[in-house]
Order: sequence, then structure tokens, then C-alpha cells
Amino acid sequence: MKMNTFFRGTLICVLILVLPLQSYGQKVKENSDLKNWPKGASPQEIGKRVAEHFVVRPLLVAPRKIPYPEVCTWYGALTFARLTGDNQLATRLEERFKPLFGADSVLIPVPNHVDNTVFGSVPLELYILTKDQKYLKLGKRIADSQWAQPEGNRINPDSKMFFDKGFTPQTRMWIDDMYMITVVQVQTYRATGDLKYIERAVREMVLYLDSLQHPNGLFYHAPDVPFFWSRGNGWMAAGMSELLSFDQNDEVREVCEGTSKKNDKQYYFDRKRNVGDLHGQAPVLWCASALLR
Repeated sequence: MKMNTFFRGTLICVLILVLPLQSYGQKVKENSDLKNWPKGASPQEIGKRVAEHFVVRPLLVAPRKIPYPEVCTWYGALTFARLTGDNQLATRLEERFKPLFGADSVLIPVPNHVDNTVFGSVPLELYILTKDQKYLKLGKRIADSQWAQPEGNRINPDSKMFFDKGFTPQTRMWIDDMYMITVVQVQTYRATGDLKYIERAVREMVLYLDSLQHPNGLFYHAPDVPFFWSRGNGWMAAGMSELLSFDQNDEVREVCEGTSKKNDKQYYFDRKRNVGDLHGQAPVLWCASALLR
């Protein structure tokens, strides 16, 4: 029930993003297979219009750095350009970045907070597109700083506690972070192939899932803020989509091996965690079939 609610919520978020709001109910009915779109309402057409609108806008700076809404839109436009093979759009989006290696470098956020560190997703996507090492160097530096030992004014009881347990000291248990943290670490894995980055993202995501999700499948904004904020739940869905797009060689990792019963708690803690175990592969197929139905 919990998983079905999650996927249903994710699908609704996707529909809201890609379909015009007018005549929403009718269009969902007509396009329930998510393939046959009304004229002007396909993901390619809408994505192109939104990306073209973004690329001609002046760079958003608030107050003296590039804020996360600009970063997230930039990343979205770049991934859209890559997935649609729009090289001209990709080039224009790269041109937008180049001044940041010069006089405008002061606008790059200091990666000392999740809302600042998410900036790394943009140079990492540019590296994936261009293979230019300067983008990889910048993006990887930002991603690694997210797991650096807290020091100076970054030290507080919570940041030290999370760091000592293997999490980023930038952990703050806000639902937004399920995207902000995940996307940078997943992007670094995509760019480098180094499993430590995807493992960071997985550990962090599990922490947030365990702390924020409720029996109805929805997520509080934070443990001390008991409200199901709609956009916050969208951040979760987007972050989970980034994470789940890389179970390696189409195999689910960290799957508990077949387990008998034993009246010993340690027995369960000691179960092996396998790659590609069918106990994990099967539920993925169940979910895929449920979505197709």
C-alpha cells in the first residue's frame, strides 16, 4: 500500500509537470498511456519551450550568488538537451556557464549548505555532455566538499553527529534535501563511475525515508514540521527518480539474502547483502508491471 501510494503520487507529479493545466482531467484520460499526447503537449514540445525561455533569461543572482532555483532549472534544461539530442540548445546552455570560469566566478555558491552544493549538478552535467575536464574538476570538488569533515563555523552538534555516522554534515532532515543532496552525488557517480558517490546518495536517501515518510506514503517537510507540503513531496519524487535510474547492470544492490527464522536479532543484522539477488529484482518487476497496468 505504501509503495503503491508512492508511485501513484510520483505519476501525478509527472503529469502536472508535462501537461498544460487547462482541460487537465480530459487530457489525462485521453493520454493514459503517456505516449499519445495532444498537439503541443508532448514532453518534447513543452520541454523545448521551457528550456528556450530559460536560456534567454538573464542569469539569476540572489543576493551575490547563483541560487538553487536557477541551478535546478539549468540542470533540467541541460538534461533535456542531452536526452533530445538538441546540440544547439546544449551549446547555448554551456555558453551561459563559461563566464563563471572568469570574472563571474564569485557568483558560484560556496558549497557549505545543501542549497549551495546543488550547484555542482550543472558542471557535472556539462562534463557528461562535453567531456571537458574543467567541468569535472569543479563538480567533483563541490560533491566531495559535501562529505568533508565539518570545521570552523560549520561545526554544530547535528553536523558532527551526522558526519560521525557516515552522512553529510549538511544533513538537516528537510524533505528538499532528498533531491538537493541526491542529485549532486548521483551526478558525480555518472561522471566518474566511482561507487562511493552512489552509495552516499543511497545511505542519505534511506535516512530520510526512515525519518520522514508516513504510513500514507507521504512525507513531512521535516520531523518537527508535521505537514505534507506538496512541492516538498515533489522534491522527494525527483530525487528518488535520479537515484533509481542507476541500480548497476540493471541489478538491485544491497538486497538481503534468503533468510530463514532465528530468535536472534544479530542473525538478521548479519544477513549478507547481495547484488542482483532475485529478492530485489522481483519487486522492481512488480512495480514496473503495476505502472504498465
